[in-house]
Amino acid sequence: MKKTVSFAILSAIALLSACSGSSNKADKSAFEKAINQYAEKTGVCLPVVLNIRDSQGVESHANTTVGEPVIQVAEKDINGEKINREALSQIDVLEEEGFYKETDSTTVPSASGKDIKIRQYELTEKGNAQTQPNQHGPLFCIGKQTVEKINWFTEPTPNNGVTISKVSYEAEFKPEGWAKKLLDDDSGNWQQIARNQSQTATLVQTNDGW
Repeated sequence: MKKTVSFAILSAIALLSACSGSSNKADKSAFEKAINQYAEKTGVCLPVVLNIRDSQGVESHANTTVGEPVIQVAEKDINGEKINREALSQIDVLEEEGFYKETDSTTVPSASGKDIKIRQYELTEKGNAQTQPNQHGPLFCIGKQTVEKINWFTEPTPNNGVTISKVSYEAEFKPEGWAKKLLDDDSGNWQQIARNQSQTATLVQTNDGW
């Protein structure tokens, strides 16, 4: 069974607040420092969906997004065959990192008369801190971005009472070690996010810098 990781690459925020201590000089070094300071605080947070099948063998995405308060996983199907091996392996990673903890399991009857064990996991305080709310479901923070290089920037220009500069840069994604195990997916999604991303940001100049 191939697991599915669903995500959306988040663009750079359109407007970056000034970072205290940044240089007021408009050059690649100052812009790289300002963007990296912002990126260090925000991280890369994506929707990570586990591919979980219910006891009837049907793929189900209800409450299976990492960051949901509760995740339930059936160990076997109605025929007694083991299912969800890959999803359980991913949850093991989340458990090892302290993002989820297993609570009391339950059993449900099946049409064949065999009880089916349902394992239940609850989001921990650490896991909640790793999660960002989103209107389409929780986002789970899996790493950081750093500036690989500044491609170009515009001359600082007054705009509505502030001075701004638009910056294009190559962003390198640096995943947490556990995230590599969690998202080690052969569908190509992981390779896509791991590639450097060309992004733009608009920086605002203040007395403290960009």
